[in-house]
Amino acid sequence: MNPFMVHMLNSKLNQLTAQELVQLAGQYQFPVSMQEANKVIGILRRYNINITNAAQRAEIIEAIAAEVSREKANYIQYLINNYLNR
Repeated sequence: MNPFMVHMLNSKLNQLTAQELVQLAGQYQFPVSMQEANKVIGILRRYNINITNAAQRAEIIEAIAAEVSREKANYIQYLINNYLNR
């Protein structure tokens, strides 16, 4: 992936708000409640996200699965993989 795109994606993920996550999920027809979005954002805030770090991505996905739901974690992983494979 282009280094500029990696930087932009990392910045966005590190600054994402719950409201933005709900809106983004809606664009992809992925239902997420504000409560779930707040939990996901809380998990993301624990990290200085580097989207190219596979171990960190796996840790984040597992935390989302444990604290929110496996379904949401799988979908978020799917979206991330789509961006990384562009």
